Amino acid sequence: MYSFPSVGLDEERAALARELFDLNSRVHDRAMGLVGPMPAPPDLTMQQVRVLGHVARRPGIAGHELGDLLGVSAPTASGLVERLVEKGLIARVDDPDDRRLRRLHPTEAGLDVIRQMDSMFGRALGVVLTRLSAADLELLCQGARAMLDALEKAHDEQDGLS
Repeated sequence: MYSFPSVGLDEERAALARELFDLNSRVHDRAMGLVGPMPAPPDLTMQQVRVLGHVARRPGIAGHELGDLLGVSAPTASGLVERLVEKGLIARVDDPDDRRLRRLHPTEAGLDVIRQMDSMFGRALGVVLTRLSAADLELLCQGARAMLDALEKAHDEQDGLS
């Protein structure tokens, strides 16, 4: 089971959070048993997957920053990026403020690869969709909207700190 930070939660919310984490673990385990682990892209190395993940998480990252994150030299990072550019998964964009820099952004195809790799919930939902009532689907949508709203607020707060 996942652990969660209960700091700052009142007793009621902490109990609900424990239940949510427990339910999430059980959903994960059942979904894993139903649809299996995430598929690995057959034409990407694990290092290329790492690069794509970093670029998807931090769109606009510079090549030297990526090298620092990966713990590799600039030429090594550049080679990894080049292969992903050739595959159409990453795009290089000139930095408007510093012509020496090229910023890295995931393409839509690159984001699709990330989504497919992280799609166990979506794959499991596809299998059980016909077993859910319209009311159940509405509850799932309501929960997803609440989660998306909280993620966007957290993202905005994180952007304000950097």
